[in-house]
Amino acid sequence: MNLDGITLHSAVEELSQALTGGQITKIYQLNGRGLYFRVFNDKSLYHLIITLDGSPRLFLSDNQPPTPDVPTGLAMFLRKYYENGRIASITQLHLDRIIDVNIDVLNMSGQLVTRKMHVELMGKYSNVIFTEDGMILEALIKTHKDKQALRTIYPKHPYEFPPNFMRMNPFDFSVHELTEMADTGDSDEDLRTWMLKRFNGMSTVVLNELSDRTGIDINTLMSTLTAEEKNDWFSAVIQLGKDIQGLKGAFVYTDQKKEILFPAELKSLAHLPRRHYDYIQDYLKEFQDTAASLSGEQEELKKKAAKAADRQRRKIRRINSELKETDKMDTYKLYGDLLMIHAYDRPAHQSSLTVRNLLSETMEDVTIPLNPALSVTDNANKYYKKYAKLRNRKQMSAQLQADNAAELNYIESLEYALQTIETKDELADIKAEMRAAGMLPASGKDKLKKEFAQKILTLHCDGATIFIGRNNRQNDFLTTKKAKPFDYWFHVKNRPGSHVILSCGQDEPTNDQLQTAAECAAWYSTGRDDSKVEVDSTMIKHVKKPPHSVPGYVIFDHQTTYVVTPKKHDELSK
Repeated sequence: MNLDGITLHSAVEELSQALTGGQITKIYQLNGRGLYFRVFNDKSLYHLIITLDGSPRLFLSDNQPPTPDVPTGLAMFLRKYYENGRIASITQLHLDRIIDVNIDVLNMSGQLVTRKMHVELMGKYSNVIFTEDGMILEALIKTHKDKQALRTIYPKHPYEFPPNFMRMNPFDFSVHELTEMADTGDSDEDLRTWMLKRFNGMSTVVLNELSDRTGIDINTLMSTLTAEEKNDWFSAVIQLGKDIQGLKGAFVYTDQKKEILFPAELKSLAHLPRRHYDYIQDYLKEFQDTAASLSGEQEELKKKAAKAADRQRRKIRRINSELKETDKMDTYKLYGDLLMIHAYDRPAHQSSLTVRNLLSETMEDVTIPLNPALSVTDNANKYYKKYAKLRNRKQMSAQLQADNAAELNYIESLEYALQTIETKDELADIKAEMRAAGMLPASGKDKLKKEFAQKILTLHCDGATIFIGRNNRQNDFLTTKKAKPFDYWFHVKNRPGSHVILSCGQDEPTNDQLQTAAECAAWYSTGRDDSKVEVDSTMIKHVKKPPHSVPGYVIFDHQTTYVVTPKKHDELSK
């Protein structure tokens, strides 16, 4: 979800109308990156939540979120200095993603003072900073100025605005003033860079909208723009500012699984499905409900899968250690054989015996440790028993090693699936699979269903159809049931990833179709971020699923290996 300066402007207007004049009656720190304020205003109770996770935002919730039983040190501080204060104003600064909340409170002397809460929604640099008279009292995230942090955020230090705070609100100027700025700008900058360096609110969505309205490419160099083009561009900027004035609510455009939020209708996104909310807060509440539920369960399942994977790795290390001991197996057999050969001519009850190795071409001397309490024959039998024990261990360990490696591969495939899920339906499928695998306790509510909650991704390519499994159950279904013998199967080489099926009917696939399917297999895998990825492909008739094997596991031969760059192909139907 995007929350740019323009969209945030409308959200702040809604917050200001609801909360200005309200009294803060309770404060909680929800976690390391979240705060909750209970506000009573005009006979109504409001739940203000600020979260810096994922898409940083502040919004009004319908209910109080789960709160810690024991308040944190920060929560205790805020209760002392901000609780029972009244919200005097909520303002956005220069169309930036910074919101100042002024709170009137009585200090220890009974005097009315104004303390501020600066909510900075700046991506990974987001923070909530509490100040009085320009000095920092506390902060949700404290930093010291260094290579990573460009300013000090710590109690008793002066509050500094973020480094790019000097950017301006483009709607504060006239077309003539903006044109004059452009005429004195650097000639080697393109239009996009020029706008981003000087003005707030100029997100990619906004710049693309202005480009669509004017027909001017945002990558055009400023030095090449004509006077007419500059006038058209800045007229569109000012008109956009007028369009959003007084607007309530927002439109949400859906592009694949990405949602774009904006207070006005966008010509550049008119081709996308959209829905309208009367209040931006309604969308933010809906987003929070989905995001909180999804991320919470997703993280919990990730932890369980990671714990299971660690357990399997420990098993494999233990088995490898046991297998290393079997290196002595052949030596013990040799000792036994040599002792039996020389048992007739060697005295008993010695601590060692040096004999010629008659079983070797070089016939070197071999010194064999002995138990003096035993005869030569009994020592030989003792070595035979050691040999037999290690031989059996090697056979069993080799099988255990293969089984545990397969189990680890399966768990890693679950970890991959958990990293890529984006909807509750996808989460439900993975959760059901983990229950079926015994990784989660059985529950009647989450029984393994025959149908999938999340539909299989499908891509149409030059008359062929490409099916993409999003989890192991879908992978098994595609490979063992849906695909025909002469369809083509794709999978990233030696890594967790989706099964991809290329179905061409009776026709031979073209090179473009094969390339597209291989790129999809590379994209829907743990190799997504690599520049080049190996992908195996073969006909379905050469792919077999061993009996009783874990979900998603197959064996195959007659494969061709492609080396491709992972690519997400857009026209996916679900």
